[in-house]
Amino acid sequence: MKLSVIVPMYNVEDYVEECLLSLVKQTYQDMEIIVVDDGSTDNSTKIVEDMLTKYQQLSLVHKPNGGLSDARNFGLQYAKGDYIGFIDSDDYVEKTFYEKMMAVASQDYDVVVCDIHYFFEDGNGYIMKGINHHGDNMQKNALLSPMFAWNKVYHRHFFDDGMRYPLNTWYEDTPVTTMIFALSNKIGYVNEALVHYRQRQGSIMASNQSRRILEIFNIMDMVRTNFKKMELDNKFHDEIEYLHIEHLRLYGMFRFIRSPYFNEGYDSSEEVMKKYYPRWKRNIYIKDLNWKNRLFLKFFNQRTKKLFELLIK
Repeated sequence: MKLSVIVPMYNVEDYVEECLLSLVKQTYQDMEIIVVDDGSTDNSTKIVEDMLTKYQQLSLVHKPNGGLSDARNFGLQYAKGDYIGFIDSDDYVEKTFYEKMMAVASQDYDVVVCDIHYFFEDGNGYIMKGINHHGDNMQKNALLSPMFAWNKVYHRHFFDDGMRYPLNTWYEDTPVTTMIFALSNKIGYVNEALVHYRQRQGSIMASNQSRRILEIFNIMDMVRTNFKKMELDNKFHDEIEYLHIEHLRLYGMFRFIRSPYFNEGYDSSEEVMKKYYPRWKRNIYIKDLNWKNRLFLKFFNQRTKKLFELLIK
């Protein structure tokens, strides 16, 4: 068995069949698909059980509800493949996704990444690059890129060595993906949008109103701790600093502004950046941002935050 794909599932009866059909109909067939029922209370489990009789690649395991990370970690114990993939059960993939990813992985790559198609319920969408090419080597490029778990395949040795997703938190992909990139000898890239990432508008708006958006501070603390423990903090200082800029001063700040927790998020971001990255405005990767984002980073502060709050809202 070359590839194991783990699909966490919780109350996605409207989407799970589309997701799993996109997996069982892959042009690449040396794979198993492990659906982890994370305590679903809707019709999701029945839909998968009906599919089990038709598709031998599928298996279904059950556990009490514990969240996305817990479901991924639980599924790993059943994985037999040399490579591991994850797909969220409300997304779907192109039928050639794993054929193209595994063609690269089979050339002794530790991890392979592809581009992402964001799509909305109104039919609009856009492509996000899976690898950003602003660093001077592939590891640094990867660390400047989206940290999602599911547009990638990984050699299983990372998980055999104990890599697991942190429990009971949002942004759970970031500590794991950053460390996998930093520890990889060879990172592959398929320059195609092969994963379709569903944007449910109600969920997006609700997430901005949740206090859990502040959990990004614990996540970034995990990243700093991991890199220091592995003595990689100096080697990748600029890249990890930039990751903090994105999550705490730029795109993360846009989320804070749209939430009831703006002041708390702003004050915490100021504290973290002053303590760990006091020279962050000189980060070498800021120059690669568009002019609007550079302007925001340069002028957004305690005196101007009311103005930017009005503009962004």
